Amino acid sequence: MPRQRISREELFALVWEKPIQDVATELGVSDVAIGKMCARLQVPKPPRGYWARVRSGQTPRRLPLPAFREEIDRIRRAAVRLNAAALLSKLQLQFYRAALSDLGDQGVDVDGADTRGGRLPNLSPDVAAQILLLIQNRRHYWVKEGKVTTSWGSSAQISVANLVGKLLPLARPQVLVFESEGKRSWQAAADPVVLVRLTACLQERIAALVRIVRHQKLQHVVVPLMAADYAWSARHVYSPESQLFLDSFLCVSATELWVECTSRAWREDYPPVRIATSRMSLQAIMPIDYMPVREVPLFPVVSQTTVAPYREHLRALLEAERVHEMMSHAAYAIEPEVPDERLDIADRIWFGKKKPFHSAREAWRRLEEELERWDVELEAERSTLAQSILGIEVGDIVTNERDGRLLRLSVTGTTLYASDEHVTFIVNGTRFRKDGTLGKLQDAIRLRFENKTMSTRKQGDEA
Repeated sequence: MPRQRISREELFALVWEKPIQDVATELGVSDVAIGKMCARLQVPKPPRGYWARVRSGQTPRRLPLPAFREEIDRIRRAAVRLNAAALLSKLQLQFYRAALSDLGDQGVDVDGADTRGGRLPNLSPDVAAQILLLIQNRRHYWVKEGKVTTSWGSSAQISVANLVGKLLPLARPQVLVFESEGKRSWQAAADPVVLVRLTACLQERIAALVRIVRHQKLQHVVVPLMAADYAWSARHVYSPESQLFLDSFLCVSATELWVECTSRAWREDYPPVRIATSRMSLQAIMPIDYMPVREVPLFPVVSQTTVAPYREHLRALLEAERVHEMMSHAAYAIEPEVPDERLDIADRIWFGKKKPFHSAREAWRRLEEELERWDVELEAERSTLAQSILGIEVGDIVTNERDGRLLRLSVTGTTLYASDEHVTFIVNGTRFRKDGTLGKLQDAIRLRFENKTMSTRKQGDEA
């Protein structure tokens, strides 16, 4: 048997990349063993005569990897878990009922909001949004008053966070009104009002930024507002003195939220004006302390669909790496080839004071500094492209199954290594412990993409 465990996707890639005899030799097993592995993992093998047609220059059809029985079972189990996601635990039921009780005391209509069999009902979006804010601001009082029979600790916090995660998709997006900082009545005509649509997606984004601020002990972070997230009040849009052409940024600190913008005047010779809105407490508008953490699952094989939008970018990066490699080999190979004494003698005898050989060597030495800078730029480009393709950023939590066990990492860096045949993605990060807390051990997740289009194009160019 192979010395290392091979996944179904890796075996599929191997048997369609080279003949089974070559695969068996590479893995140190017999071709019969490879056939048994393909049968056990339900991996289709190339039909008889496939490699002969490939050698003759034909491009025979490659069979797709069909759905695996275990994969189908996993999808079914995931669907069952999704349906069961609205089920509340006994502790979550207590917090939920305490919130309904407070809403009823405030005169809010909560008819039809009662649970049945511990399952969340089809809540009104307004009621769900109000429950989320009550959980954020009243959870300690409920425990203290005895409405929730528990002691406030890590288990209660985890339970409340899971309850928030179940309620968040049901809540109606809020509209936040940010007025200019220090606004006075006589300024009303010139000061803009910013309307921000606080969707569930934006709340998750804000929560991730708050975690970065708190973990890194920053004052605040700034991110550009997307066009779908905000708007300016209409009376400022059509008022010439408002000075349009505004670049808006959402500012997030550990406890507050506000908007800053740079206003460019109609005339280019006028300097830009910075505008800052008043600040809002995060606890007053969203359950910031109990927002669920977004986890991104990473699968061993990256699909063609995921890479397709970045294929040209990937090809350009591969060409840049080849140029860098060629220049590096040329620069570092010239150093030991000819000693300085031989260059000096050749220059002095044949060329006199011009010394073209010596000048060429000095030019190569200066090029070494440029090559080091290119190497840094290429690594930054690899990291950015890997994050774009995988849909992750530094600070995200990613999960991956390894040897039947779930691996959770807090991402600290990404990179990729590309060739004509395949691309390997590497996600570096800090491992989480079994109790869910962030540990100190560093680990990496490796993902693979079979570069079929590029390898096919290369074969066509060679032909």
